[in-house]
This record gives sequence, structure tokens and C-alpha cells, in this order.
Amino acid sequence: MKSRRVYALTDLPRLTNAMEAARACGVADADLAVVARHDIELRIDPDAPEPEPHGQLTGLIAGLSAVTVPTLGVSIAGASLLTMIGNTFGSWIPALAGDTASDEVRRQFHDEVEAGRILLVVDALPEMHAAVHAQMETHGATLLRADDA
Repeated sequence: MKSRRVYALTDLPRLTNAMEAARACGVADADLAVVARHDIELRIDPDAPEPEPHGQLTGLIAGLSAVTVPTLGVSIAGASLLTMIGNTFGSWIPALAGDTASDEVRRQFHDEVEAGRILLVVDALPEMHAAVHAQMETHGATLLRADDA
């Protein structure tokens, strides 16, 4: 059974090197997650989704446009429904994408993330963690949490 470790890194080059090292130890891409401030996530992945309020704002805009453009044939009740769907959809997307683990790590290490540190979440078999940990230390990563310890 896989266990989780969370490492903190100070910059993107260290993150890149740490991720390559974890892969070299046999950790699959699906078992690696990056948690960072949104501006840093955008530097890593320009297509990174907006934080949850984006979905709420989209729902609100859809609802308001339905009210202000009556040719859409949507009543005020329908516009309210569109707003609620947008709110709900915006908060479901991370969970549907399997991002609930990142959300939990983001909540636990909120201060670290807001300070600009980049967190690397590694899910691996317990026997792999020793090699991964040694590699993480050589790349300047600090262990914040080990679920298997």
C-alpha cells in the first residue's frame, strides 16, 4: 500500500530536479503532485485551473447574462439555477480530477504555500521512500510530513 510524503522546495529548478529524481527511483507521474501558490503553479503549467472562485464567478456571469439577454429564453429562476450550477461545478472540478489530496496538503501547509515554497507530494510504496528521500535531500527538499513514519 502506498504512503505519502510531502517535501518543500524553494524554487522551480529544484522542483524539476526533485521530480526527475523521484521518477528515476520508480515513482510514476500519477503519484507526484505539486502544490504551490497559484502564480507559481501558472509558471509550472500555464493551463493550470483557476482556484475555486473561478467556477463561482463563471456561474454568476452565466446567470447574469441569462437575465440580461432575454432572447436566451431563460427565466430568472433558470438564471439562478445556472449560478448555483456554476458554484457547484467550480468546487467539484478539483475533486473530480483527483485533486482532493492536493487540497488537503494545501490546507495543512497553507503558510508554507503562501510564503512561496513549492510542495512536492510523493505517493510511493514504503520500500521506495528511502531512495526517494535520499534523492530529495540531495536536491534541497525538506521533509514536511511522512505518513508512513
